[in-house]
Amino acid sequence: MEANQTAVLIVLIVITIDAVLLASLIILKGIHRRRMLGHEKRRAGYMTLLAHHLTYPDSTEPIGRKTAEDPAFLDAVIDLRNAVAGPEIDTLARIIGRYGMAGAQARRLRSRFPLGRRLRAAVALAEMGDESSAESLMEFLGDREPEVRIQCARGLGRMRWTPAIDAIVDRFNVETPWVRSRFTSTLVGFGPKATWPLIAYIRVNHRFESAGPSAAIRALGVIGDTQAGPPLIEILEEAKDPEIQIAAIEALGAVGGPLALKTLIREFDSDDWRLRAKAATAIGDIGDPLAIPTLAAGLEDTDWWVRRNSAAALTRLPGGQWALYDALASKDRYAQDAAAEALADAGELIAARSREKSGTATARDQALLSHMTPEYSMTGS
Repeated sequence: MEANQTAVLIVLIVITIDAVLLASLIILKGIHRRRMLGHEKRRAGYMTLLAHHLTYPDSTEPIGRKTAEDPAFLDAVIDLRNAVAGPEIDTLARIIGRYGMAGAQARRLRSRFPLGRRLRAAVALAEMGDESSAESLMEFLGDREPEVRIQCARGLGRMRWTPAIDAIVDRFNVETPWVRSRFTSTLVGFGPKATWPLIAYIRVNHRFESAGPSAAIRALGVIGDTQAGPPLIEILEEAKDPEIQIAAIEALGAVGGPLALKTLIREFDSDDWRLRAKAATAIGDIGDPLAIPTLAAGLEDTDWWVRRNSAAALTRLPGGQWALYDALASKDRYAQDAAAEALADAGELIAARSREKSGTATARDQALLSHMTPEYSMTGS
């Protein structure tokens, strides 16, 4: 009997504890919801207040010190910073400076704990993009926390703080792949101003390691500054690391222009199929018809990717489609397949069927249709 009573008592205690925990959770959620609603209501009011100051820069409507310290006010400032442009940014910067908002976030960033507050401070500084915080952001580019480093670089990029370019590039060798990729995105935002610092970094480091220089080379390709073409040609000709070579070939497709054509064509002699395949795509990006014979030969390459990329590149070159039609008569069955698939992707198969139905099909149309039938007859109809 006593054992049964003990068991019942234990069950009652467990039920009571569960009920208390559930009630506590409901209460906490209610408190959090009220806080969030209050935060949003204050933020909306601050947005109206700030909009008035942006519309009338000489307005005397007060913004109290306590208001400026409210997290909802900070959110309102950030929202407007991402929405306005021109003189309104300058007015907003004066408000940020007048109430020391950037300095307050910088002090939070310098504190060791808690981590969540430091991260929020780094994000706030990045979003505000106020030049008064540039030195603080530079200071924490080497912070122990990866996300803090990322946000500091992002903030420096938003304010186009050019002294940060070298500091960000210098960290490429020591960063994790994720942080390095985010740094790369920041450098792309600087545009051509980042071109020569990146080139200098690549020239010094590409013989010793691949990850950092490869990321820097790809950044140059995205920036699209044609001044990077000649240095990248030199780097491609010197490089021994396949990752560096691949990155340089890809970038030259964007910035190399006709000057890079000779170097890219030489890559078709490489034993590495990846270099041949990337060179085909880069040549297609450049769009010079002088490369048609090289790409036509690439249709008979031993590797599928090289054949595919060569065929795709030919569809983008003036006169390249004729080389694909000629390949339909090749003795190499794989070259025929690559050419036919590229022509179909370019819309030639649909056009050939349309002309066949109207009775105006040419010999080239018939060659394409006979190669694609019956295997692709349903996909083209």
